[in-house]
Amino acid sequence: MGYLVFFIVIVLVLVLTEVKARKHYHEVHGLPYVCKQIEEYPYNEFIQECGPPLHWKLKPGYGKGQVHINSLGLRSPEPLPGQRCIWVVGESDFFGPKLVREEAAWFNVLQQLLNNSGHDFQVMNASVIGYNISQSTELVTSLPIKKGDIVLVRPNTNDVSIAYIKGKAWKGGDSWPIDFVHKLQRQKTWYLKLMDKTCLGMFLRRKFSKDEDRSKAFKPAPGFQWERLLDYEENKVSSMVEFARKKGADVAFFDIAPSYGPAVKPEDEAKLSAIQSNWEGLVKGWSQYQFGIVDECVKRIGIPMGLPFLQISPYIWNHPKRYLLFLDLVHFNQEGHGVLAQALYAELVKSKLLTQKGE
Repeated sequence: MGYLVFFIVIVLVLVLTEVKARKHYHEVHGLPYVCKQIEEYPYNEFIQECGPPLHWKLKPGYGKGQVHINSLGLRSPEPLPGQRCIWVVGESDFFGPKLVREEAAWFNVLQQLLNNSGHDFQVMNASVIGYNISQSTELVTSLPIKKGDIVLVRPNTNDVSIAYIKGKAWKGGDSWPIDFVHKLQRQKTWYLKLMDKTCLGMFLRRKFSKDEDRSKAFKPAPGFQWERLLDYEENKVSSMVEFARKKGADVAFFDIAPSYGPAVKPEDEAKLSAIQSNWEGLVKGWSQYQFGIVDECVKRIGIPMGLPFLQISPYIWNHPKRYLLFLDLVHFNQEGHGVLAQALYAELVKSKLLTQKGE
């Protein structure tokens, strides 16, 4: 009987402490606590090293757990013969890391929206985690893009991060080191996984975490070459656009939609810290250039060529659950993928790209 009473007391103390922790969380961040559901992907199984300029690629035909790679080396279903496609060239946020259910990924949700509305296109996710614009251009120019397809292109923010970190040592084409890619694969211990399921565990994890140490690895070197980066980006994005248009595809740009905006308001800082405790060291500094590189490519390439510009960020930033749509600062959770898909669909309809070929 004594052990039972002791056990009940311990359980009650933990429950009351968890309730108090969630109340404190809401007071600090202005958000309800929601346990993050994260899938640990076996990156080293489906990322293959290769020679430059790609350096690595997704393993064609890989299929395990929540990651399936088609014969083209894309995280998408197999392309159907003769089917018009919407090729989306994004980055890791569109690759969809950490997602626990692949059927909830934006490309699958967008496909369902297109099917339900009678639009005869297949969605192809041409977004590879970690790629810079040189790697993405190399990938896109190897794809079977054809007349009647749509290619959605986003200027590359990995290039901004790499150039910002390397400073005056940066040169066009520099990619993330392959070791950086291999380190994406992590395996939490059982007790850390258990801690992550409670608000109390989250507070303890943050207290003893090394988030600040990790953010130091992203500190800039002097001599950031902004103008040189813009010229390099313009050249690569232009070549990608020209390739797609020569194949007879319609091309459009789309913007970035992280949890933060170009200017972080004071009232949003607490909410960003709920998503990621070391947000300030990662956002303040180069985030203005992430948005800037998109704006400059639209001005230099999109407007002169008359390319549509799909703006998905307002759908994310104006969403009532904006700060609950993310697993970290830039990667969406399951609900966020659904909102992202709806935003893409709405912008595709608005741009009339879906109806330009006689539908």
